[in-house]
Amino acid sequence: MRFIIKLVIEDEHGTETSGEIIQISKGIHDQDMVGLSLQESKQILKKLQSKIISKQASKHIDSKRKCTGCNRNQKINRYHSIQYRTLFGIVRLSSPRFIHCQCHDSKIKTFSPLSNWLSDKNSPELQYFETKWASLISFEQTANLLKDVLPVGETENAATIRNHLHSIAKRQEKELEGKPEYISVCQNELDKLPKPGKPITVGIDGGYLKNWKNKNNNFEIIAGKTFSKTQSSKRFGFIQKCDRRPKRRLMNVLVNQGMQANQQITFLSDGADNVRELQCMMYPESEHILDWFHITMRLTVLNQFVKGLIHSDPKSGKELEKHLESTKWYLWHGNVKKALDQIENCYFISIDDEIKYRNRKKLIKYLEEFQTYIENNCHLITNYGEKWRYGETISTAFVESTINEVVAKRMVKKQQMQWTPIGAHYLLQTRAAVLNDELHEHFSRWFPGFNIKNHQDALGETRKAA
Repeated sequence: MRFIIKLVIEDEHGTETSGEIIQISKGIHDQDMVGLSLQESKQILKKLQSKIISKQASKHIDSKRKCTGCNRNQKINRYHSIQYRTLFGIVRLSSPRFIHCQCHDSKIKTFSPLSNWLSDKNSPELQYFETKWASLISFEQTANLLKDVLPVGETENAATIRNHLHSIAKRQEKELEGKPEYISVCQNELDKLPKPGKPITVGIDGGYLKNWKNKNNNFEIIAGKTFSKTQSSKRFGFIQKCDRRPKRRLMNVLVNQGMQANQQITFLSDGADNVRELQCMMYPESEHILDWFHITMRLTVLNQFVKGLIHSDPKSGKELEKHLESTKWYLWHGNVKKALDQIENCYFISIDDEIKYRNRKKLIKYLEEFQTYIENNCHLITNYGEKWRYGETISTAFVESTINEVVAKRMVKKQQMQWTPIGAHYLLQTRAAVLNDELHEHFSRWFPGFNIKNHQDALGETRKAA
């Protein structure tokens, strides 16, 4: 049997025109495919898209043909061809270039209605899905996936998708211009604000990626997560070399999460200099804490050395173990002075030349680094035990998972993928927008006719009615 698919177009006056789209032959034998194949559906979508856009373009050209001043048809200078790329194929259009009517002065003698109408030759939906999928999987896999399921065209490739993702990230970056880096309000204004919501916790940590230009070096990546008990979490990430004002980015994330000026915020970090600078002096009602997770990591390394020392020198090893336990206990209760005294005792035990331990120099080195680490971050150390008993967050272990979520799962650190700093920075912006479920909001703002959620809601209502 033969199936003929036709398109019926009804204009604003109610006049209908129809035309054939495609013919499909189907059999009823065992070897015949039941229903539409993927290839047939792609052909239908491609031809239907071409017909619809061509009709829209024709009507748009007609609407711009007459002069707004004298209502006469403007002369055609020449024709040129333009391509409009969509999810359902590349549509080629013949675009006339009109000569401006002489009844009014114009600096430009000619203009192209279609070029102005289709200023971006890539449809918003195509850019949306390219950006969304490329933020979750590799550029090449995204190109293959799009070509497998949609008639996007053979020109779809990893380089094209990467370029489109970068352009979207640049638009995101441009929206940050002019936004504040910190909250600056007087106490009178704070007193007039309504009662704030639950505290917001911000965890910030760093990671490293392989440098594509300099194969032997890495560059640092900063990522973090904000969350509270009443609001949805937000992720963010950036490359410091590519972001001159990272505080502005973090402040924008907090504002988008519904933060108000008198709301309490707790910043948790590993105490690194670059992270300390990012969160400092941003917010009046903020508390800065050195997270317990990174303290215990360093203590765990030292305890491994102690276990080795116990085998070679049980007496010194047991003594060192006791002082490290005391160090941990004092730090847990926020007593930095006594914790430093215990670290110093560990140091004096370790430098004894009578100790015969092959890793003694490494142990001394790690003790010195740990002492410096606590001294530099003493103002960030709090009473962790008390906060823990009241159910407050004291560790950025959740940020470690965020580093994996934002960075590792897409940038594949285990496979040693190599990146340029600017390329990694742009990908971080779109990936964070996807993970925060904000990408569709950006597109709806940039392209008034685009709204994925409205389309999904309409589809849902149609299904319910059916």
